Amino acid sequence: MQAKYLYIFIICTLLLTSCVDDENPVSNLDFAFVELVVNGTYDGVPFVKNRSYPYNNGSTIRVSDFNFFVSGLSANVNADETFALDEVEFINPGLFEGDEAAESGFVVSVGRAPVGEYRGFSFGIGLTSEFNKTTPDEYGQNHPLANVDRFDTNLNGYKFLTIAGEVDLNSDGNFDSPFNFVVGFDQNYRVISSTATLDVLPEVTNTIGLEVDLRKILDNGIRSIDFSEQLNTTNNPSDEIMLLLNSNMQTAISVK
Repeated sequence: MQAKYLYIFIICTLLLTSCVDDENPVSNLDFAFVELVVNGTYDGVPFVKNRSYPYNNGSTIRVSDFNFFVSGLSANVNADETFALDEVEFINPGLFEGDEAAESGFVVSVGRAPVGEYRGFSFGIGLTSEFNKTTPDEYGQNHPLANVDRFDTNLNGYKFLTIAGEVDLNSDGNFDSPFNFVVGFDQNYRVISSTATLDVLPEVTNTIGLEVDLRKILDNGIRSIDFSEQLNTTNNPSDEIMLLLNSNMQTAISVK
């Protein structure tokens, strides 16, 4: 009699397990790695740290810091469903001091996704309010938000975007005016969306390629920074340059 009940119990357990698998097809999917490759450019050519580039009105600039946070990276399964890839990464195109490194781009792993075709992806420039209210001491040493240099209490959080360097206003070879532009504050978090198809293939590392044109962040053809008028952003979330840089990001980023 006990053997009979044991047999019935085993059969029911197998049936329940089968039902759970059918209701959760994601558990049966193949996953593959996805990486984000970001290339910094200036007016379409590779951006190199501290290299001189022509700007408006006969001026020349060289940039020593060009970096930003991306957060909330996700791929679109369909119109109503997304797959979260990565919470936050620090992107630093200003790290490169040579052409070869600049052309290779800044590469970060953004996790694993089910194999298949995705109808676009999205990410934020900066940090969501949930991340921005945290502090560096809350994270482990290797976390993107652990670096105290990327945090500023005057911004009520982290530096979303930093562009700093020097300007030669008359291109006479003397870079005597430093500039430092920073975007921060919750209200300046900006979501960038792309409808470019993303194919995640098995057994390979799949790539999301982005190009960020620094010239277009500073000057998108309609709105531009005038270095002769302002060389630093203020600690006001509505600072004119802060809003300009934030607005120009959409046209400065393209999918490769």
